[in-house]
Order: sequence, then C-alpha cells, then structure tokens
Amino acid sequence: MNTFTKIAIATFAMVGVASAQPKTEPKAPADVKAKVEPKIDPKAAKPEAMKPPAELEAMGKAVVGTWKCTGTEMGMDGSTGKIAGTVKAKVELDKWWIADTIEMKGARTFKMLAFTTFEPNSKKWRRVSVDNAGHQYVGTSDGMKDNKVDWNMDFIGSMGAGQMRDHIDMTDPKNMKNWGEISMDKGKTWVKIFEMTCKK
Repeated sequence: MNTFTKIAIATFAMVGVASAQPKTEPKAPADVKAKVEPKIDPKAAKPEAMKPPAELEAMGKAVVGTWKCTGTEMGMDGSTGKIAGTVKAKVELDKWWIADTIEMKGARTFKMLAFTTFEPNSKKWRRVSVDNAGHQYVGTSDGMKDNKVDWNMDFIGSMGAGQMRDHIDMTDPKNMKNWGEISMDKGKTWVKIFEMTCKK
C-alpha cells in the first residue's frame, strides 16, 4: 500500500468518524442569542474603492499616444547602426498601468512590452517589461526631475543577468530623447547601447 493510499484512507476515515458523531449543539435562549449576534451596517462594511494615483494620470497625459522614433544602436563590439520604429503608449488595467508597445528595426527587429505604475508609499515608479529576445526587466525610478527620468533596471535572459539604465529627457514634450546603457559586471562598467529621439 503506497503512501498516497494510506493518506487517502486515513483522510476518509477521519471524515467518516466526524460525520458519524452525534451533533449535540447546546441551544441558547432566544434572548441570549440575539445579544451575541452583532448588527452590521451594510454601508459601513463596504470597503472604499482604491483609486489609481494622480501621478499616474498626469504621466499618462504626457506620454499616451504613438511616437515615431529614429536613432542609433551600438553593439558590444563598438559597431553602430541606424534604428527606426514606434512606441505606442496607453493607460491600461483600470488606469493603474501605462502600457508601452515598442518595435524598433535596425540590424534586427527589437520588440518590447513594458508596464509602468506609481507606488505612493515609497514614492517610486515601478516598471516590468519583456522583449523578443527572452529578457525580463524589473526596476524603479524616482520620477521626473527637471523634465528627465532615469530608470534603474535588473534584467535576465538570453544575454545572462545584468543591469540597465534607461534615460529619458522630456524637456521638449514633443521630442522625447531616450538613451540606454547596460552593465554585465554588476555596475563596474557601463556600455551605451542606443540613443534615439521620438516625436508624436
């Protein structure tokens, strides 16, 4: 008899014994029972609906839309090439996330899905994204300062594990500048991998 069978038999036996026991619940007088049962106000019991943070709504107004991007990609070997593509941003999931769909064409086609939200307690922006090379990125940002945003991301995928810093300059709201750099040695050295300008 295997272990699973023994456990199953024991479980059914316990259920059978419990079911076979006579149910003798003491009956409380009606007046005592009425005092024990709490009265619940249905209006007071209803939890207040959580609302997306105002910071997310403001950021959504600035970035939502389709951006046309052109720029340069840099290889780890120092080679460079032209890139062009689109970034489509919209507010998703009951206005809690900004969803970006990115597609850039250069030496190869790069695709990414990114989701960004704001966490009010820590005052941090959070982002999670995945790309068509099997990479997963997770990171945070302190948000906009002087119309610039810097992201610190950890990633893992086909290149192995590393770190990425993504820099966005929105000084001109209609011409967003973006460049990124990666480190494969835990932040000791950084290599610039792309720069681009995006216009609505």
